[in-house]
Amino acid sequence: MVAPRRENTISPGNTNGKNTISILLVDDHVTVAEMASQFLEANDERFDVATEPSASEGLERLSQAEFDCVVSEYQMPDMDGLAFLQAVRDEYPEVPFILFTGNSDIAGDAISAGVTDYLQKKPGSDQFSVLANRIENAVHRTRAGHRLEESQRRFRTLLDNVPGMAYRCRNERGWPMLFVSDDCADLTGYERAALLDGDRRYGRDVMHSDDRDRVWDTVQDALEAQEPFRVEYRIRTADGTEKRVWEQGQGVFEDGEVVAIEGFVTDITERSESQQRLEYQSSLLEAQMETTIDGLLVVNEDRTVAAYNDKFVDMWEIPAELIETESDEALLDWIVEHKLAEPEAFMELVDDLYERPEETSRDEVRLRDGRVFDRYSAPVIGDEGTHYGRLWVFRDITERKERERELEQQEFLFSRVQAIADIGIWEYDTRTNDLTWSDGVRRIHGVADDYEPALADGLDFYHPDDRDEIAAAVTRAIEEGEQYDLELRIVRPDGTVRDVRTQGEVSTDENGETELVRGVFQDITDRKRREEELEEEREKYATLVEQSHDGIAIFQNRKSVFVNSRLSDITGYETDELRGMPVTELIAPEDRQLVRERYERRLDPTVDPPPSRYTLTFETKDGRKRVAEASFADIQYEGAPADLVSIRDVTERQQYEDELERLNEELEVLNRVVRHDIRNDMAVMLGWGELLEDHIDDAGKEHLENILTSGEHIVELTEIARDYVETLTNDGEVDVKPTRLEQVLTNEIALRRDAHPGAEISIDEPIPDVTVRANEMLSSVFRNLLNNAVQHNDKDTPIVEITAEEREDDVYVAVADNGPGVPETQRERIFGKDEMGLESSGTGIGLYLVQTLVDQYGGTVQVEDNEPEGAVFSVTLPKAD
Repeated sequence: MVAPRRENTISPGNTNGKNTISILLVDDHVTVAEMASQFLEANDERFDVATEPSASEGLERLSQAEFDCVVSEYQMPDMDGLAFLQAVRDEYPEVPFILFTGNSDIAGDAISAGVTDYLQKKPGSDQFSVLANRIENAVHRTRAGHRLEESQRRFRTLLDNVPGMAYRCRNERGWPMLFVSDDCADLTGYERAALLDGDRRYGRDVMHSDDRDRVWDTVQDALEAQEPFRVEYRIRTADGTEKRVWEQGQGVFEDGEVVAIEGFVTDITERSESQQRLEYQSSLLEAQMETTIDGLLVVNEDRTVAAYNDKFVDMWEIPAELIETESDEALLDWIVEHKLAEPEAFMELVDDLYERPEETSRDEVRLRDGRVFDRYSAPVIGDEGTHYGRLWVFRDITERKERERELEQQEFLFSRVQAIADIGIWEYDTRTNDLTWSDGVRRIHGVADDYEPALADGLDFYHPDDRDEIAAAVTRAIEEGEQYDLELRIVRPDGTVRDVRTQGEVSTDENGETELVRGVFQDITDRKRREEELEEEREKYATLVEQSHDGIAIFQNRKSVFVNSRLSDITGYETDELRGMPVTELIAPEDRQLVRERYERRLDPTVDPPPSRYTLTFETKDGRKRVAEASFADIQYEGAPADLVSIRDVTERQQYEDELERLNEELEVLNRVVRHDIRNDMAVMLGWGELLEDHIDDAGKEHLENILTSGEHIVELTEIARDYVETLTNDGEVDVKPTRLEQVLTNEIALRRDAHPGAEISIDEPIPDVTVRANEMLSSVFRNLLNNAVQHNDKDTPIVEITAEEREDDVYVAVADNGPGVPETQRERIFGKDEMGLESSGTGIGLYLVQTLVDQYGGTVQVEDNEPEGAVFSVTLPKAD
């Protein structure tokens, strides 16, 4: 029986992942060959046996495929076994050749001809076990020889091309050197002589102490197997520098004993670091392949499978025995037969891409079970442009396709909602590190519609004080799957700060790994401002309610549901006692009917509403009656109608007002006496005094002048007293009206000139023709200022200058004198009541009256130095509307 011809076999010295041993069995006894084949393959699963019935056909088979071993019968019709051996040696000198024959006479000839092994056929199946052992040993020796030759070849190449130190040493722990090359100093820092004469031992002084035992064990194992060795370790150079080196060597044997070791040591410090980086990157790549949500398949140039991940196998539901064939063509045949809904289109693109290896492609593949895969393919190209094969990436997008239609329907509505509600959505893909913003999010950030952010850019928009909080939240979302809902601030490119609400939700893959973090982003600046304003108002009103001088209560269904502490203070009841108490229980019996009637009127929309504020009498817990000013208002409290009642205890104020009214009445009587009786009597006295001037001598005239001066002062006092009393008795209600400044000021200047003929009083005319907010008492202001400028003057001739200036909102009037001035330390006190000025004989209330009146008008009074001497009293009066 002839076994099927194989297209792909293992060449001598090479193995695949299963270490297959391919055997060519040549025997003209077909049944024997078939039985031997079966026994051999049954004996060792690595054996793959092909049979041929003649030497000529065996040579033909060898020309078509590679074999690890040839087993041949000696007696064959067209060519005997030794001739066949010679033909094989001529073409394939490295292939082991075993002569398996029943002829025992040719054993010596076979060995002389160079047969690898000789085995005589015997009855029974045991001979096949022996044959299998001989085959395995022969192939092993051949492969070991190949490896040794390859190692020696690489070693020789290394010596020729790589800088380093060649050496010959004894096989002792200190590695005493018998020879070292000139590159010794460059590598170790020691001269050749130091290592050769024993001053420095390579194993003791150069090799790192932590690596000595490991290197010794490695070398000894290789020497025992009579194989070359390769080892990496560390050395310390003469200046203390640590290097990583690679050494390759082999033993020198005589009569089977090691007499020396020869080898080569080279510096691989930089290569080692690169190798570590490569291993790290390979680990990352492997981890990425197994953690990605995509199915990955890498196919070599020869259409064998180079790599794949579990996701690829799972999503295509590929049988294990199929993927183990490592055949891309077998995979395609199975997928076409079992999975594809449109196999022709699928294969058309596959064939096209393999014909054009530099092309990339992306399309969608529909399966018979209704699933949809996204298919991406790209060439695998090295740094130097070498093509290594093709990458296929598959992603199950079935759910995405099902959602696309819904999303398309919602897209229009969503765009409208974003614009109206200042809201948007965002998504961060942990697999691709892509951050996606909707138009609404871009609008909130104040960036262009085509702005594409990275994750770091998105975080940088946040206010510096909020950046750590959002970064920690995003990290927890990615690493721990924790959702978040935060209210933070962002800073737009133009510097404006916006309050935002950002929410993040995590989407994981089937392995529970985070693949997407997505959420809603909303501009809540206006809402935050409203909330802050409402909170400020709430806190303000809560503070006002609690700190109010008024007792405040809220009633629903005529019973209190809220009271402040002030109401407890006013009534003497505890707060808990007041809650639930009807409002009428606090009212004195004589006023309860009044309260009821006005409450009913407030509820009746057909009648005029009662006053919202009125005075009534209430009773405290201990039975005392107090006067209160109460106000009532309709409000909403906790979603229901309610009555707000404010009670102010005005008992003392009422008593004060009663007393004040009595005093005002008495002051009115005094005012009438001062204004009429005293002034009339003084006018008579002054008149009689003036008549006496012509009837007394010169000595008496001085006394008469003093009497007249005092009389005039008394008249002035009555005027000031009259003005003062009128100011005090106006009940705080100042009757302010438009008053012509020019008329009042001009008239008062004329009167003061008559009253003080020895003074020079001038006005910087014209006086502005304007009305100011004042009343009939304005003349008292100017009268007192002019009298003050003359009476407090220490010059023989007082000089008083008046200026008036109209400004945008007010009128400025200044009275300047040449008197002693006013010290700065007294400028505030002179406007106080009972202040009489410097060495003054005045009343002490003139400037106080000026200050009081001007304050009532809404103006100001000031005093400052005059240049070069004296003082300037200035008054500002607001202009009338």
